[in-house]
Amino acid sequence: MKNIGIFIFIGLLSVVTHDCGWFPNENMYAITQLVYTTVLPVLVAHEGGRITGGEKGGILAVLAVSGVLLSDVSVGILGAMLIGPLAGSLWKHEEKLIENRAKSSMQMLAKNLCIGITGSLLAAMGYYLFFPILSGLAAVIYRGVRFLAERQLTAFLGIMIEPAKVFFLNNLLNHAILVPLGMGQLKETGSSILFLLEANPGPGFGVLMAMYWKEKEKRSEYALSMAAEFAGGIHEVYFPVVLSNVWLFLPLILGGVAGNICFGLLDAGAKGAVSPGSIFILLLMAGKGALFPAAAGVALSALVSFAGSLLVLKKGRRHPTAESYPEKEEMQMEVLKTEKQGKISRVVFVCDGGVGSSAMGAALFRRTMAQKGMTGVQVEAFAADLIPEEAELLVCQKDFAPRLAEGARQKEVYTVESLVRAEEYAALTEWIQKRNG
Repeated sequence: MKNIGIFIFIGLLSVVTHDCGWFPNENMYAITQLVYTTVLPVLVAHEGGRITGGEKGGILAVLAVSGVLLSDVSVGILGAMLIGPLAGSLWKHEEKLIENRAKSSMQMLAKNLCIGITGSLLAAMGYYLFFPILSGLAAVIYRGVRFLAERQLTAFLGIMIEPAKVFFLNNLLNHAILVPLGMGQLKETGSSILFLLEANPGPGFGVLMAMYWKEKEKRSEYALSMAAEFAGGIHEVYFPVVLSNVWLFLPLILGGVAGNICFGLLDAGAKGAVSPGSIFILLLMAGKGALFPAAAGVALSALVSFAGSLLVLKKGRRHPTAESYPEKEEMQMEVLKTEKQGKISRVVFVCDGGVGSSAMGAALFRRTMAQKGMTGVQVEAFAADLIPEEAELLVCQKDFAPRLAEGARQKEVYTVESLVRAEEYAALTEWIQKRNG
């Protein structure tokens, strides 16, 4: 997620400066290729190494992936995703060994020497050993993708993609699997349908549109969610709706499959990662030659999902309202009863990436605090793996809470049904005010 802006940079500049782009420019297009083949793998490797082994683990990961890049840049991203975390993990063990065995006065020297020596060995292994393995793996993956695409079978990936999204695996699915595969396909064909599969806002928009149609007393809430999904590309806003009525998985999946079939039949594709999955970003990345195919796929998926959701709701399987959750208040109060004593000065909203629903929830909470004249509380949004130690209170969706790391769950956690419902935060604001005196 930290590097997704680079994927978008490559796509945007390609759309504009490619031979068939809006303003063809050979030199500017060459920049996109340099970033794709070299800069991006280095940064992805560094991030993977940093997560598993700290900052020095990230440095070791960069050295390790350099051997692969010298062999063949076409497998750079795949190599970075696999070798980066491995190098970071290796460094974590080496660093622990140095700290336990070396004298404190010699530890800095020992660590730097170890990075240099281990980095040299890993770079050599990347050139002579990892490259042939990665090349074979990449060939199998790309052949599989081509096989599915040629037979219009990528459409049925929606059967797996749509449920995976609802269980908060959307970022993992898109940025760790579909985007890297799409970047490989992009180099061969100039665009890839894989960029559209997870990013498509149509299925989720259709479900929310059906809820807007049926739940008249909550239309303002669903209107906000529809805008966040379709224009903002924040998929998380419809996850609680589907999780609270599992029958809605059926129209959601049908909408995804229908949209994917339309993308395939009309030869739709994008020239870079579509993130967030906003209709505006999607159309921009599709380029001037593929606007209609991309828009048609989104529209069809939304219509199918909408019609299917109406049928589900019409048969009496209504979406539970707030009254259907008698345990909600009890659950929140149980969490609040376990709080440590002391004032709350730093509240952190948490989601998978830290830039979607959590950022929107943090903004809504700041607005609620301002309306109540509350000050002195810092409110931020973070990804689940980047929660700062100084955080005093975590706020996340109820269904996402089990995915928090053990260390994060030791902090005070306040759960809500949806991070984008402003009414969720009135009770939280009042409780913090009482706590802070």
